Amino acid sequence: PTFGEDGRPLQPPANVRAGPFSMSKASGKLEPDAEEEVEVTFEATGDQDYDSKIAIWVDGVQGDESGSSSFPGTSAYLLTGQSVIPGINTTDLQSIFEEQFFARTLDDAIAIVGRPDVRVFCESDRVFSFGPVLAHGGNASGSSSMPASPSHAAMDLGNGVTEFLRLANPKAIPCEVHISVKGREGGSSDVPFEVEPTKLVIAPHDSQQIQVRFKPTQMGSFSAMLEVTVPTGSDPNTNHLEFELRGDGSVPSVSIQGPRLFGDEGGELQLGKLAVGRSHEVRMALRNDGLLPATVRLEIKKPSVHFTLACRPSVSLSRGEQKTFQVRFHPRAVGEWQADLGIRTLGNEAFEDVNIQMMGEGYSDEVSWDLTEVRRPGGAIGARSDEEPSMESAPPSPDDLQLGEVVIGGEVRVNFQITNNGSQHMRFEFPQEMPDPFKGILTLEPRTGFVRPNSQHPVSITFKPTAQLLAEKVPVIAKIVNMTFDAEGEPPIETEESTDNMVSFNAVEGSAKDLPLNISATADSGVIDCETKEICFAPTVMFSTKVHRFNLTNSSKISAPFEWRVLGRNAAVFSVTPLSGSVPAEGEREIEVRFSPVEVEDFGCELLSFQSGFKTNEPTLKMLLGGSALRPWCHIELVEGDYRSRRQADTPLDPKYRVAEVVSLGTHVKNTKRFYVFNPTAEPIDFMWMQERNEHQKVDDYNDEDTFRCMTKRGTILPGKKFEMIFEFAPQSIETKESFWNFCLVAQKVVEYFLIVGIVEEPRVGMDQPCIQFGEKLLESTATEKVRLVNKEHIPFSFSIDQSSFKIEGLPEAIQVSPGSGVIGPDSFVELEVTFKPMQERTFNFNIVCNVKRKKEPIVLNVKGSGYSIHAALAVEEPTGRRSIYVGALEHLDFGMMQVQEQRTVNLYLTNQSKKNFNFRVQVQQGHRKPRPLHEFEKPPYLAISQASGDVRAHEDIMLELTYAPRDVLTLDGCILQVVIPAGPKETIFQIALGGGAKRSRVDFSFLTYDFGPCFIAKDGATMAGEPLEHSEDDRYERVELVATNRDDTDCLISTTFTREPWLDVQLNAAMIEAGSSLRIPIVFSPREMCDYMQRVEFVVNDYTHMHVDVRGRGCPLRLELTNLEMQHVDFGVATGGDSMTKMVRLVNRSPCAVTFQLGDDQEELSKRFVQWSPVHPTTLRPRETCDVEIRFMPTTRVAPFKVPLLARCDGGLDLKLLTVEGTCHATEMRLSEHSCFFGDVVVGSQATRNVRLHNFGDLGSKFKFEMPPRFAKLFSITPSEGFVRPQEEIPLTVAFHPSRERVMEYKKAERANATRRGKPLPAEIPGHLNVRISVKEIRCVLECLALTLEASGCCIERMGETKTLEFTTDVRKECKQSFEVENTQDVDWKLKPQVMTTEPQGTLFFTCPPEIVIPARKRAEVEVTYLPFTMTEPKDGKSAAVSPSGKARCGKHRGQVFIGTPDGNAILYTLEGTADPPKVDKRLQERVPCKKQHNQRVPVKNWLHERQRFHVKVELDDPDPSSQDAQGIKVDGVGTLDLPPGLERDYRFSLYSYHETTALVRVSLTSQETGEFIVVEVEVEFYAPESLATIKLESACRQQTRHKIAVANPLSKPAKFIGTSSHPYIRFGQELEVPAKSERTIDLLFRPVEEGDGDAEVTLKSDELGIYPYAVRWRATPAGLERSLTLKAPLGGSATDFFKFQHLAKVPVDYKARIEVAPGHKGPVTDFILEDLSVNATACDDNNLSKELQLRVRYQPSGLGTKDQPSVAAMLVISGSGGGEYKAMLTGFAQPPQPQGPYEVGNGKAVAIEFRNPFDKPTEFTLQVDNPCFMVPMRSQTIDPQKTLSIQVSFKSDQKQGGRLIISCKQVSAPWIFYLKGEL
Repeated sequence: PTFGEDGRPLQPPANVRAGPFSMSKASGKLEPDAEEEVEVTFEATGDQDYDSKIAIWVDGVQGDESGSSSFPGTSAYLLTGQSVIPGINTTDLQSIFEEQFFARTLDDAIAIVGRPDVRVFCESDRVFSFGPVLAHGGNASGSSSMPASPSHAAMDLGNGVTEFLRLANPKAIPCEVHISVKGREGGSSDVPFEVEPTKLVIAPHDSQQIQVRFKPTQMGSFSAMLEVTVPTGSDPNTNHLEFELRGDGSVPSVSIQGPRLFGDEGGELQLGKLAVGRSHEVRMALRNDGLLPATVRLEIKKPSVHFTLACRPSVSLSRGEQKTFQVRFHPRAVGEWQADLGIRTLGNEAFEDVNIQMMGEGYSDEVSWDLTEVRRPGGAIGARSDEEPSMESAPPSPDDLQLGEVVIGGEVRVNFQITNNGSQHMRFEFPQEMPDPFKGILTLEPRTGFVRPNSQHPVSITFKPTAQLLAEKVPVIAKIVNMTFDAEGEPPIETEESTDNMVSFNAVEGSAKDLPLNISATADSGVIDCETKEICFAPTVMFSTKVHRFNLTNSSKISAPFEWRVLGRNAAVFSVTPLSGSVPAEGEREIEVRFSPVEVEDFGCELLSFQSGFKTNEPTLKMLLGGSALRPWCHIELVEGDYRSRRQADTPLDPKYRVAEVVSLGTHVKNTKRFYVFNPTAEPIDFMWMQERNEHQKVDDYNDEDTFRCMTKRGTILPGKKFEMIFEFAPQSIETKESFWNFCLVAQKVVEYFLIVGIVEEPRVGMDQPCIQFGEKLLESTATEKVRLVNKEHIPFSFSIDQSSFKIEGLPEAIQVSPGSGVIGPDSFVELEVTFKPMQERTFNFNIVCNVKRKKEPIVLNVKGSGYSIHAALAVEEPTGRRSIYVGALEHLDFGMMQVQEQRTVNLYLTNQSKKNFNFRVQVQQGHRKPRPLHEFEKPPYLAISQASGDVRAHEDIMLELTYAPRDVLTLDGCILQVVIPAGPKETIFQIALGGGAKRSRVDFSFLTYDFGPCFIAKDGATMAGEPLEHSEDDRYERVELVATNRDDTDCLISTTFTREPWLDVQLNAAMIEAGSSLRIPIVFSPREMCDYMQRVEFVVNDYTHMHVDVRGRGCPLRLELTNLEMQHVDFGVATGGDSMTKMVRLVNRSPCAVTFQLGDDQEELSKRFVQWSPVHPTTLRPRETCDVEIRFMPTTRVAPFKVPLLARCDGGLDLKLLTVEGTCHATEMRLSEHSCFFGDVVVGSQATRNVRLHNFGDLGSKFKFEMPPRFAKLFSITPSEGFVRPQEEIPLTVAFHPSRERVMEYKKAERANATRRGKPLPAEIPGHLNVRISVKEIRCVLECLALTLEASGCCIERMGETKTLEFTTDVRKECKQSFEVENTQDVDWKLKPQVMTTEPQGTLFFTCPPEIVIPARKRAEVEVTYLPFTMTEPKDGKSAAVSPSGKARCGKHRGQVFIGTPDGNAILYTLEGTADPPKVDKRLQERVPCKKQHNQRVPVKNWLHERQRFHVKVELDDPDPSSQDAQGIKVDGVGTLDLPPGLERDYRFSLYSYHETTALVRVSLTSQETGEFIVVEVEVEFYAPESLATIKLESACRQQTRHKIAVANPLSKPAKFIGTSSHPYIRFGQELEVPAKSERTIDLLFRPVEEGDGDAEVTLKSDELGIYPYAVRWRATPAGLERSLTLKAPLGGSATDFFKFQHLAKVPVDYKARIEVAPGHKGPVTDFILEDLSVNATACDDNNLSKELQLRVRYQPSGLGTKDQPSVAAMLVISGSGGGEYKAMLTGFAQPPQPQGPYEVGNGKAVAIEFRNPFDKPTEFTLQVDNPCFMVPMRSQTIDPQKTLSIQVSFKSDQKQGGRLIISCKQVSAPWIFYLKGEL
């Protein structure tokens, strides 16, 4: 007990606390044989591990509880607790989406897979996209659907699409997770996304899958946010996971391109009138403008001979694809004909099941016009591209002739035929005078003529207009009459009117008729006009371009062609676009003239326009062109891209910078950017590139300076020459890098600013599917799937499969991937074959990693599968019970030796432990024969089974009766009974080796002839006579065992008449073989020379039976050699730790017989040096066979240079030296601070501990694990027993010795058993004696590459005798001796070995004594103990340093003990206590130092030893008191170490810094790290007033932050806080800075202006502890660049809305106004973009909210589809506000084809209004069609004003539910607008 000052015992506390642990009982009384429970409470705090040690002090067992010992308790416990903050994996996103595609962008995934319907997580946007999914809400009743893509098994019309995501818990405690789906801000809260479950608990270090379902009920784009939270988690890095979900609801939608199909009566295709026998084709097209692939079925429902459909019955269309088909009308008879054409879209039959009625009429005329050969402008009548659909369904009228557009004064001539289909001759006659307006300008030749029956006559027409003309179907009547000729013969082929009278004919009465020919033509002048007469360009810099645009006008009725020519001396500087073309009738055409001067002068040219088709060659237009040029200092030929608008940065780029982009395909590859700079002057120009090191560079970019390199930093550009500038970009990561450079013209002092941008594009290389599901497979069965590794880039990429990602060490392989590596060619793929072969009954989930060169992240393929097996059990019924038979083991069943005709039956029980039934069959195998079914008893092996085959139901068993009834003498040896169960590719086989047989009295030999073959000559001579040699001694000779088996019922005697020979030994004396037993007779062959040997050995059985065995053999030499003598020396050179080096040598067996050898080294000299070889196991080489030996040098620690032989240990006891291995390794070592722990005497039942440290001196971490021999595991322990030691770290280990009575008795019992087994004498046993010395030398610390050993020893004593104390006092490093006497109480001399140890501090040898002391019998001897301290103890006055050089507290006293065990069973124990006083203090210096300025103080130090010393230096403030106010602003800092050579004096330097005017006393302590001795030097310092501080310059573009770092040091022993203030609202310090004690940090001075300007400001950095730091700031703000662009995509007729977000930084309230302007250099209407929010108000920002995100809603309504040259439209969004600056951002819009909408429900007899907007910027006529006649619209066409909306009333009338479509089309676009209609009753 502890007593107070009044002498009374102090009451112990009720609770004891050790860190986060608290014990409920701090003290108490324990009765004999009683127990007391102590409750330990652990209070978890933070995310870390806690270890605390507690000890229980037992009164009367050990010392007092003063705490002077490092571990005073008699029972010690280590309390370990782990405090864990719940959390989930939020960083490894690829493991979350293991079954889905994982790509940087959606475009990358679509490009790799080759289709849009992919489920992919986009890493850059943190968006998981379901892609287009079949919407099911619009299906009509009774309609069916199918998935749009068969590749997604999750597609289900009723349930949507479900994807499984995996959430992992990396923590050691269960984690409760909440999952929810919520709508995006500003969007609808009703989203078609669901997640299950919404709550779950994930076990520690486990994972679970969640289901995310996308179930769109209508068409459209949907988005939501998936949020995963851990309610109990406080770590923001692990308690929250959020990403966006996106998906498109869609249906397969196909539009029909071609003529108008739908009228009032539904779908109609009018094919018009056609002559019988002719054919008319209408080309139509199917176009898929939807988001999903589509399949269309086309058929003529009732086949007709008059109509033909030319296409396949099923047409598949991918997204955006168009395919044509033809409908042909070929009437076979006169009449009206019709047929139904069905067009049905699979998966959307409810709305796209179209029935088109094809109608046509066949006719037959006796006379007709054949106009098929008439040529029109652009081709023959009806001629179109093969891929273009026809716009007209009916054939051209047979009597309509179109002459097209003709210029006045021009001429057109066409030819056609008149056809006579009758049986009589026919005469035709055109009018002599043409009708108006063709009078005088139209001529037909011939005017009259005859046409024979069933033939044609050619006619030509000539059109020469002389004035403006517009004629539409003007009839020219031809008179037709049938005739007969008076005279015999044929009429002339062509007849002119003048010769008509020469032919005599008679007109057939009543046959005259008129045949009209309707002629259309347009004639006009076609002259173009222009208001611009002269173009003068402003002065233009050389090599630049200025553009002027004007319009050409054509007021005529025909199109006017034009062609431009530039005339003049300098015509090359002007260019016109387009150079030629035509102006449409009554239309305009924009012309663009460019002026691009390349030299300084005044330019003047003439621009002329010529028109083809005019008779005159004079130009129709003339313009004067003029301009002048300016000469620059240089011209930079650099084409800038759109990086400014794409730049992803917090602030826009300063406009003064030119941008040069370098694109790298992947990382770790060198890329080059080249451009030219031209010198247009007459003098050479010197240039220089300089990289900026200012505020424009990001903070992180300072670490990437080597990413960019300028290869042409300096140079000279000669006059009129170009100089190539080269920049290299070698990215190490995928982030976009920026480097700012200045291009300086040295003499001209001109600077051009450049931004070199390095953009890394992730290679589009990946798998075409993210996951493979093998399902359930039987064990050892094989399933194979193929996956494509796709390369969509233009260069090849090498790949390799990481085998470790699917191969688990120690487990059989379940997955194989082939090929494992290779190269993917450009724009190609490689098929990977994944084979699944489960070998274990479990579930498999592998993420196969494919590493692709240049690709930062590997490609991951998820493979899932499970293996299952058939579980069967077989048992044999025996008298002692059932014995189990195991698969894979050859069990035995002995029937015994039986008499012939005797019978024995054994019952077998076959049990089915599986969930499924299985079949079985029973068969028997004899020797190597093929197994066969069991027969009856009549044939060998005389076995029968009750049921040879059958099936066993699940969880049941059947009994099989096995009967053995031999009919003749027979043995069952080698007969195996097999019960075979089919279980996959390999059968499960129970094998039972049957024993027994028929009775016969005889002895059998295992062989009668044996040939040893070639054997190596024995070098040690023949086997010695006498007893047979032991197997281990006989190992070097060839040996075989002859097995003699007694088959009799009685024992038999066997002997041999053979006399031992030098080369042969039969090791047999006369022996008795018991009945049924065997005797092994060794025969040893040891040839002595190279010759053949043969011997017959005679054996005698029972003295009368003679048996012979013939033995042969041949002697030969051993020749195991290297194939090349150069391989005899293997030199690895110099390796580094962790390297793996391999050398190959080849061995050859030049012996005539096989050699069995095993590679090895002498005393493991190579193994100790991390040299391994392969093969390791014994290897046999046949004659002339070679073997490759792989020698690996894999050092993990430092290895001294070595040269050690590698041996081959061959059979026969011969060791051959093969080669010499040489090498060395420069690496670090991992070692223990102590190699042995001596605990001394420990009372049984208590515990003693020693501290050992595991040091890692290397650069790599390593796992460690301690292995304690099992027999010492209960006596010794090490904590921690395993863990991980980081580089340059030391792990404290606690070695404990805790003997108890039971453990010591168990140990002694085991030791006595070992001694008995080894034949050693047993020590005298004293009952109950527990005093024993226990030593363990095999404690192994297993590391990843090596193992360390630790020894521990301790003495168990049952009770302690009298303990005496020896006290020592001396100065440090001074020796002091004490002695004590030991008396020999016996009559023999004693040799004692004292055991001395220093217990405090541990690991030192301050106390020593002689290792051995001899005491004569009955005499006394002194034992001298020496105390030599190398460290000082804690000083008594408390003023000197009380810490050791390493910073640890000094011991109050050095403690140790001496233990001497005497042979009489006693022991002597002395406690040693030593005091080491410190040396004296040294000199004092005086200095005067300015404050606020760094000062280096010199302190001279001399080494008083003749050896090098390394000092630990401590510089501290002594006066004023460091805790006082005066000391708050004084900083003292110095280097922590100082090396001094022997006898040399050097200056030690330390720095002083004061923040106030004051005086100080600094104490410098230099302590030797080896001896602990120190020197103290005091320095008196006077600090005077500081000088003024610096001026800081800050320059930045608006809203672009620049920073200036200010270093702040805290010399105090407590943290210091710094607060910054500024007189300028946009200059501020970073967040409040807290500098830890004795540390230095930097604080950023930030400048982010919002408006242009410059000026001065003041900033102040203030600390209550360290004073005030004033600085002057000179700032300048430059204009801002563009904000990040906003891209919108919308279908034509629809719209897309998105938010433009920008950061409001102003410190005052700002009212921002927004407007849209024309983007520089872009065309297109800006009216496509609409601002829904014209203004936004922002409150002032403050220090808590430095910025506020504002947003404006922008709507994009496309007014037209993009073209190939201009796929998008652009505009400039400008936002400005007083006090907030101006923001500019590019708006880019992409117009997509119209998308289907609906469905719209219409009641029977009712109507629904459908709003349709004209998206175009001009009035447009739209055609309205309904493909189901049950639906009706009030109009068939309607002209709608620009951007106006038309309400269309659609009515429905039917007696059943139906679906249909409203199709709206126009001439401007080919894809129609489709509105799905759903008719309801």
